[in-house]
Order: sequence, then C-alpha cells, then structure tokens
Amino acid sequence: MGLFNRRKPPISVSYVPKASDPDAPDQTVTLSNGSEVGLRPILRFVPRDQYGRELPNVEVGTVLGIDRGAVVAPPGSAATDVLHFHGQGARNVRGVEVHVEGMEQVDLDGIVAPVEALMVDLEEHATLDPQDFWGIGLVNRNEVPISVGVTLVEYEERVGDAPRQAVDAVTLDGTVDLASQSHEVVWLPEEVRGRFHGVLAHVVVPWTGPTEPPPLDPA
Repeated sequence: MGLFNRRKPPISVSYVPKASDPDAPDQTVTLSNGSEVGLRPILRFVPRDQYGRELPNVEVGTVLGIDRGAVVAPPGSAATDVLHFHGQGARNVRGVEVHVEGMEQVDLDGIVAPVEALMVDLEEHATLDPQDFWGIGLVNRNEVPISVGVTLVEYEERVGDAPRQAVDAVTLDGTVDLASQSHEVVWLPEEVRGRFHGVLAHVVVPWTGPTEPPPLDPA
C-alpha cells in the first residue's frame, strides 16, 4: 500500500455544464452515493462563471427537485437532476458551488439501482426525435418492486457552444409501479406529444424530513 488513501469519498457531487453527447442534457448535477444506505439530499447551488466568480443575480432551479428533497440516491448508485438558471447573467453560468442543506438516510428496502427511462416511438424503439416520442420506456433492474415518478423535459435549441437550457418540465400525474426485474412503456397523453425532448425518472419513497448532512467532499 502507498502512503496516500486514493479511495473515492462515499458521497460526492459533480456538475456538468455541457454534455459530451449532443443528445444528452446539459447543466446536470449528479450526487454519487458510495455509502451503504439510501440518501435523500437537499442541495443549494451558487452559480459561478467560467472564471469562478459568483453570479449574484442568477436564480437556480431544478427539474426534479434535488434542492428540496425530491430525489433519492440508492446505495452504491447515483441521482441526477437538471439545473436551469434565470436572471441577469444566466447565460454566463459555467459552474456551481454546492452546499448540502440536509441529507436524510432512507430505507429503500432492497433498491440498489436507479430506474432507467428512455424515449420510445410507436414501435417501442428508442428515439431522440421529439416527433417520434410517443412513450416512455421504464426499466427496473432491482430485485424488488419500485414506484417511479416521471418528468418530461423541454429544452431550447442549441446556440453555438453555450449549454442548452431546460425551458419547461411536466411531471406526469401519480406514480408508475414497476415489478421487480421488469420493464414497461407508459404512453404519452396526446396533448404533449412532439413537445418534449427528454425524460427523467426517479424512485419515489416517503419523506420523513431532512437530518444533519454527513461530511461531503464534492468532486
């Protein structure tokens, strides 16, 4: 063994202003949970420009609600949310400073993997074209059943090299119940077809309130 401990911290947060894949969402924040328990974070974000300067007039919002305890990271897995920025200087955001306002330990009863969600067409094939986006393919790789919340996201058109902003999001009413080791397609209501460019899904569990945050070493 060497003199230095190179193990990754059990909990870390990363922010990606612009995805390397042009079809993937920009401005994502991911909490990686390397611990042995499920975690429900409440995060706060301070927006900064490419030089690391704070942008005090910019407000930060989230699509799924990782800033208000609406997202859970299973043990040994991760939870991802999409940020959006508003106000003077919003287009200049290239990084965020993350503060942990709360962190609740959650008993997920055997859930160790996040739900997988993708856009599908009428033939139930994966698609990236909003015009062919007729349904949501959901996959549960856990050995236990889960309840899932599903959110549709609309993104603006890409402009140059700037990160693409999420401009609207709609969460489907209720939750989707998935059996263990199963997959299912949820068809979109007709009034929203062709409007959205992406889908996010997350495991839904009851919330008993935040506790004191554990030590955090953001990546």
